Amino acid sequence: MKKHHMAVPAVAGVALTEAAAAAVPISVSNSAAACARGERAIGRRRSRPSRRAAGFVVALCAFAAACFVGVPTASAAGQRPIYAIAHRVNTLDGVSAAIKHGANAIEIDVCAWWNPNEWRAWHDCSTAGNNRLGPSIDSIFDKIVSEAWAGRRLSLIWLDIKDPNYCGEQQNRTCSVAGLRDKAQRLVAAGIQVLYGFYEYHAGSDPDVGGRGWRSLQGRLGPLEGITTTGSLSSVQNTYATHGSGLPNGHRLMDYGDSDIRSGFGNCTEASWYTCAELKKAAQARDAGAFAATFSWTIDYNDTWYVGKLLGEARVDGIIAGWAKNQVTEYNDGWECAQSIAAIRTWVSQHSSTHRMATPSDRLFR
Repeated sequence: MKKHHMAVPAVAGVALTEAAAAAVPISVSNSAAACARGERAIGRRRSRPSRRAAGFVVALCAFAAACFVGVPTASAAGQRPIYAIAHRVNTLDGVSAAIKHGANAIEIDVCAWWNPNEWRAWHDCSTAGNNRLGPSIDSIFDKIVSEAWAGRRLSLIWLDIKDPNYCGEQQNRTCSVAGLRDKAQRLVAAGIQVLYGFYEYHAGSDPDVGGRGWRSLQGRLGPLEGITTTGSLSSVQNTYATHGSGLPNGHRLMDYGDSDIRSGFGNCTEASWYTCAELKKAAQARDAGAFAATFSWTIDYNDTWYVGKLLGEARVDGIIAGWAKNQVTEYNDGWECAQSIAAIRTWVSQHSSTHRMATPSDRLFR
């Protein structure tokens, strides 16, 4: 894709391109076509440049990304930025639909294949076998960056890594988590935050949390990168205590929920285990500096009560929304998906003295 540059003021002797000039909020459309009912589910979870030139490019990208950090207005400083995270955005059309519906973040399921070495957007890695299913993650990232250049910049991309130990960094880097992070630097250079998600899909001798994929991120996360893992407050605290070396508190997140948000949700008053109660306790830990943020999942178009409890009482920073419960399909352009995002946006609008939708200028990580 040809990038059209525009003249912008030079800062510290560096002329910035359009991508680094400003963070442009996403556009929101109020229209939504009818969406074919489906099902969805989620697991409880060229020539080589010279070194000098390459170094300049890296520095410029880092500088450009830093320029996206805006200074909040006085009113914004007292409001919690909220992320409405479109669920299971595993298609190019899904990216478009999420932006159209007003999502400011998306969750993508990623699976690794070693022949050829690549990552693809696909939910059920174990059922795919040797079949290369879903679009390449490169094509999804291309789409996201293209949308950003068009003025529709997402604020956060959550990569739900389904098989983080499938490829080793030394043996097959491209399909390793290190290789996935290499690819994600395109998003970072566009000023988009990236969250690497680890859920324990393969507990046992080769665990996802703390495994080689996880370890490849230790000491490497940049200013716009973070890591999250799923569980109760105590379990997540134990995970970071055991496997958190090289992962600063300001880049650690906690998420908790269920594919059916009603399951085990509680009423926010229980001592432990229940989704709302655990996230409420986690918010206190976040405020004390243990985490950068807390997220929950997954709500659909009929879960407005849960949205209020999560944002109001549990004080989460974001919620995954889209197809949930017994509806298993990718995010698409239909009223069900649109209304799930609208549920979050509506609550935030109704509580504008304390909350606002996160913009590309907001930063989760510190």
